[in-house]
Amino acid sequence: MQPKTSIVGKLGRLVVASILVALALGSGASLVLEVERYGEQKREGLLAVAQVFAAASAEAVARRDGNAIFEAGRAIRELPGITTLTVTDMDGRIVEEVGTGVRLTDALVLEQDAPISVVALVTSPMVLVRVPVVDGGMPIGSLEIVAMTGDLWGRLLEVLGVGLGAAVIAGGIGLAIAVRFQRALTRPLVTLSAAMSRVRESHDYDEACPVESDDEIGQLALGFNAMLSEIRRRDARLAQARERLEQDVEDRTRDLVVAKDAAEEASRAKSEFLATMSHEIRTPMNGMLVMAELLAAGDLPERQRRYAEVIARSGQSLLAIINDILDFSKVESGKLELEAVPVDLAEAAETVVTLFGERAAGKGLDLAAAIDPAVPRLLGDPVRITQVVANLVNNALKFTEQGHVLVRIAGEGERVTIRVEDTGIGIPQEKLGTIFSAFSQADQSTTRRYGGTGLGLSIVQRLVAAMGGTIGVESVVGEGSCFTVLLPCIAADDEAGTRARLEAPRPAVVACAGEATRAALEASLAAAGFVLTRSDATPENADWIVDADALLRKGRPVGARRVLALSPIGERAGEEARARGLADALLRRPLAPSEWTLALARLVSGEPFPREEAGRASADAALPRFPGARVLVADDSAVNREVACEALARLGIVARTVADGREALDAMAAGGIDLVLMDGSMPELDGFEATRLARAREAETGAPRLPIVALTAHVVGAGADAWRQAGMDGVLHKPFTLAALARTLAEHLAPSEAVEDVDAGVAAAGPAAASIGGGDGDAPLLDEEVVAGIVEMAAGAGAGFLQRILGLYLEHAPPALAELASSVRDGAEPARVASAAHALKSMSLNVGAAALARRLALIEAAAREAGTLPDDAAIDALAPLLDETIGALRDRLPSSDDASAAMRA
Repeated sequence: MQPKTSIVGKLGRLVVASILVALALGSGASLVLEVERYGEQKREGLLAVAQVFAAASAEAVARRDGNAIFEAGRAIRELPGITTLTVTDMDGRIVEEVGTGVRLTDALVLEQDAPISVVALVTSPMVLVRVPVVDGGMPIGSLEIVAMTGDLWGRLLEVLGVGLGAAVIAGGIGLAIAVRFQRALTRPLVTLSAAMSRVRESHDYDEACPVESDDEIGQLALGFNAMLSEIRRRDARLAQARERLEQDVEDRTRDLVVAKDAAEEASRAKSEFLATMSHEIRTPMNGMLVMAELLAAGDLPERQRRYAEVIARSGQSLLAIINDILDFSKVESGKLELEAVPVDLAEAAETVVTLFGERAAGKGLDLAAAIDPAVPRLLGDPVRITQVVANLVNNALKFTEQGHVLVRIAGEGERVTIRVEDTGIGIPQEKLGTIFSAFSQADQSTTRRYGGTGLGLSIVQRLVAAMGGTIGVESVVGEGSCFTVLLPCIAADDEAGTRARLEAPRPAVVACAGEATRAALEASLAAAGFVLTRSDATPENADWIVDADALLRKGRPVGARRVLALSPIGERAGEEARARGLADALLRRPLAPSEWTLALARLVSGEPFPREEAGRASADAALPRFPGARVLVADDSAVNREVACEALARLGIVARTVADGREALDAMAAGGIDLVLMDGSMPELDGFEATRLARAREAETGAPRLPIVALTAHVVGAGADAWRQAGMDGVLHKPFTLAALARTLAEHLAPSEAVEDVDAGVAAAGPAAASIGGGDGDAPLLDEEVVAGIVEMAAGAGAGFLQRILGLYLEHAPPALAELASSVRDGAEPARVASAAHALKSMSLNVGAAALARRLALIEAAAREAGTLPDDAAIDALAPLLDETIGALRDRLPSSDDASAAMRA
């Protein structure tokens, strides 16, 4: 394709344009010179005439003889271009004026020897010259002559005409020259351009461009030919490479397979080692946790029960942490999964300081946590956050020989800051960049002196990064270190933590050993409006916080308003101080944030401290109530329906139940329902399809939208988002907690009493009351939290509840297992096998059959997602596991023998 404008045309236009620009500049210069020349001639001529007339009329001017002046002036007036001649005396009075008398105010004055403005001369229609009239050597007046400049434009037009003619002649000559020499200049370029176009269109790189000259254009043609030659050589090399490519790919694939097999073998060996270590560590941990939970469930005073609960909670967190530390490869590979549930940072800090309290006391260190009460509950992974704080505290205690370790948690804008400060050995500045590397420490000698593998800080850094945060460290050798973790603050609720505060300042004294504990106490007191005072100032009506042993030695402070005694766990000094009336209440060391928050609230409000610690508050009292709410439970499992109904009863709701999606549709059509808890997998018509039909019917009839919440055990896989696609309003995963159920109901129903924090209320009733479901992972035979939850619910529902739950499970579980086995052996569709496994899994989760539910979940996932059916061995292994589970339930649930006997009869 030829270009729109050839180089010949461009060259011709360039030549003509150059000539025209040069001529235009020359013509402009000529015009300026002509104007200047005209001005000089005009000034010289007028001045000459004026001087002659001034000399000739001097005597007449002296006599003031107007006639003589007029007669002389008439001759000058006849000169071309002169319009007016004016004679004035020394006072400026006109003696005589000859001519038209017209004088424009903007006439250009031509002073002798003064430069003439070209612009002013062109724009002025007339000019003026002025000379003195001298008689006898004395000036007696002045003479002005005004002349027109009209003849200037004629002269300028002559110049322009000459320039235009020269431009036409020069342009013609330039075009002739361009045409004459264009072949020699442009033919090689045109030839080269045509060759390039042919190569571009045909991709024939064997073509060459002829070289017609040895100038720059010839060099360009040589370069183009060299490029084509290089392309030909490259194509030849590529053709050879393509011929060898298949063999190279085969060789490299073989090497990759060998390397992959070696890596997988190493990974399997590592996994087997980690699994063995995990089992060996979890086995004694399991016994410890079971004994701690049994102890917590016993008839103990409140303080001892809280100690046992802390042991159980800390042990559970420790077990979860151990699992992930032993499986460090999960962190390395980036496959770590994080939860997003409400996290109480004060509870996490309390768990850590309680867990490490004995170790800190053994080393004579002060361990405490200072929590800003304004920090909100945030969405995160409580186990991982606790693990981060625990690792940092463990690291601080390891390298601190004297002093304290202080955990500070505060909110800073949209971030939460966790700081762990210690007074340990510190870290050299040159080593700060390596302490977060796996299996490394600031000084390798510390491994021999303090122990450890150097893995803790590396895990902390990876966990913090996975949660979207950052970690940094500041340290001074010999003075200590401060690790700072910044986490994004995604609030789990609308309101931040509440802060108890005095209406008017009141003095307070903190007289306790340990800088960390004192700092935590003083920060909270100052935030609450207290004025901190020294103990030697003996303030009146002050609240005191004193070590219990100091109270026993010195007695109650004089003038104290109220006294709180600090006593380490297990020591009798605090109980003795309170028994002797030296203290109004006790605080344990290390300081528990939850206990201190309650005590501070009583100090602020003036409420009395109870003489005897109250027992656990009822979980029911902490939960919201929904009296009159009409809830429909749709689930094909009788066990699940019974558990759901009892859980709803704890919230003041008498629920209706149906066994499949068709019955649920009929019940919704009949009306009188405020909310539906819909199981996803049901026979006849599952919950998701039933919801779609219900939404379609609402659209047709214009009926108001009925809240439908999915009640499902699908948390991963294709079924995890099915509730959203079906048009449901929310999801409640099995097994669920009472707190989660209450939150779900509160989103769609109005409770009779506002409850600020459902989770906190349930947590106050202990772990047994908070859960009617368990977790997953390497499941034990029974989920103790689920079983404890059932027992706790029975306390309010009566013994008949346990009989109904176990009886229904004994009635429906064996047939469900038989249906699953029959489906597998008959080679049924994977969807049918998945449905049968889901039914048995769902009812097993709700009675705490964790191991059985885990195996059924694997069978369901394989059938539903991969279309794979279990083998006979996997099915045959379920029957003895079910028998073992039933036997354990009989032993674990009170009155379960009566229920099982009734079912057998």
